[in-house]
Amino acid sequence: MMRIGLKETLLSLLFIGGRSCAALYNSSYNSSYNSSLPIIDLGYVKQQAIEYNQTYDFYHFRNIRYAAPPLGDLRFRKPKPPLSQAGIQNGDIPFVESTCHQVWLPFMGAAPFGDNFGVEDCLYLDVYVPASVKPGDNVPVLIWVFGGAYIVGSKEMWGDPAHLIQSSDEPMIYVSFNYRLGAFGWMSPPNVTDIDANIGLHDSRAAMEWVEKYISKFGGDKGKVTVMGESAGGGVIMHTITSNRGEGKKLPFQQAIVQSAGFYPIRTQYANQNAQYDKFKKHANCTTLKCLRGAPTEVLLKANKDILMMLSVVELGAFSPAVDGNYVPDIPMRLLSQGKYHHELKSLIASSMGFEASVLFPTPDTVTNSTLDSLINRFYPLAPESLKQQALTLYPYQGPGIPEWLRASAFFGDTVFNCNQIWLAKSFQKSYRYVFNIPPAFHGEDVAYTFYTGPDAKIANETTAIIHQKFITNYVTHGEPGCEMGACFPDYGNYGGSANALAMNVTEIKVVRDPWATERCDFLVDLVEYS
Repeated sequence: MMRIGLKETLLSLLFIGGRSCAALYNSSYNSSYNSSLPIIDLGYVKQQAIEYNQTYDFYHFRNIRYAAPPLGDLRFRKPKPPLSQAGIQNGDIPFVESTCHQVWLPFMGAAPFGDNFGVEDCLYLDVYVPASVKPGDNVPVLIWVFGGAYIVGSKEMWGDPAHLIQSSDEPMIYVSFNYRLGAFGWMSPPNVTDIDANIGLHDSRAAMEWVEKYISKFGGDKGKVTVMGESAGGGVIMHTITSNRGEGKKLPFQQAIVQSAGFYPIRTQYANQNAQYDKFKKHANCTTLKCLRGAPTEVLLKANKDILMMLSVVELGAFSPAVDGNYVPDIPMRLLSQGKYHHELKSLIASSMGFEASVLFPTPDTVTNSTLDSLINRFYPLAPESLKQQALTLYPYQGPGIPEWLRASAFFGDTVFNCNQIWLAKSFQKSYRYVFNIPPAFHGEDVAYTFYTGPDAKIANETTAIIHQKFITNYVTHGEPGCEMGACFPDYGNYGGSANALAMNVTEIKVVRDPWATERCDFLVDLVEYS
């Protein structure tokens, strides 16, 4: 056990995870040509680094196209291979012109770039390469998948990877990518055969496969790839691990760090997408898909905003991964419990926040005596009364004070976040588990620790941030998070044999029995059948 000093409490930054608005990337690079910066010939484009970071000694290759612009006939379709580009590209595109269109909803707080920004043509990725790395070096690779409830976020928005890259005791390459959001990425009407379901998942898969194909040109090893994602990003990874029931093409990565994977586990959501599609057409003043594909971009951006602005927190699942019977054959928890997933994944790390339910229930006054019943009926409307009563028994009244808040929070947190992590951890022979519990331990607060770059008011304990980063880079480079400053992960990845987890709080880091290794997650995976 290791004890660490107390600093100020880390504040919550909503359910989306990440840094404060002031820390978001909002500048463009100097567009002047610099012949000293390296150029990588990818075949379809010659891409030059846009900057050399002298402080952290790496080159940043920005806004590399990993797919064709998803415009016109490619709207609402899976990504296609990138088109050839003439000349030398250096990715000098302003942030808001390279970010997928998104809408900042009223309950999210202050909007960093207004409530409606971004573009359709956004399928870009960034590559950060230590200056010492050359083609043929075959160094490990870390791919970041951002979170944001599947409606906001970008490859650059939630943090600067500079310190994370430097914290590694061996060189590693860092990659981040955009995927389509809102209606552009997650509108999957089953009655429309010419719209592909779960486009955001296919964007993500295309970016990962781009890394598999091209990362060697930067000095990376396609056989040493770790993907890391938080919240929606973790959900993308989880759905990729269970894609196609584990059949077909192998995963384009070997390890995964899944932080608070989140999505509403509603099997009937795919069927409900028809109504969302009809709303979208109405707001775009269209009656056909042909009209949508021919409409000006600004018309579709406004329609996307109009639809999203109608959503409450409880309704966010309207645009997120949906069971399509194909790439997403079922809710991932069920597939994991049935052994229908990609077993070739060598290992993973699965983490949770202490209070994931902050997404919906930040304070007791947001809960009434009927809240838990309403949640059960919302998520599992087809469940027989006997199972609903069993759910109430597993989440019992806990005495006077704020019992309904505790019950509803526990149920929501388990259903949307915690049990995803449990089923991931116990489905692989080698898996590690940790719980991030620095108060208030709200959903998303660990992201600031992942992308720690130095003293910051949002970091309650800098030692924890440094250790957290070292666990990540150790895992990327060595396949083991190992020990740092006396803090060690338990059981060498044998989570399934012990259900032990590493707990991080404001005063210590220690091994504990996983607080979510209970019968609740076994029960919920069965209850999902009625969602």
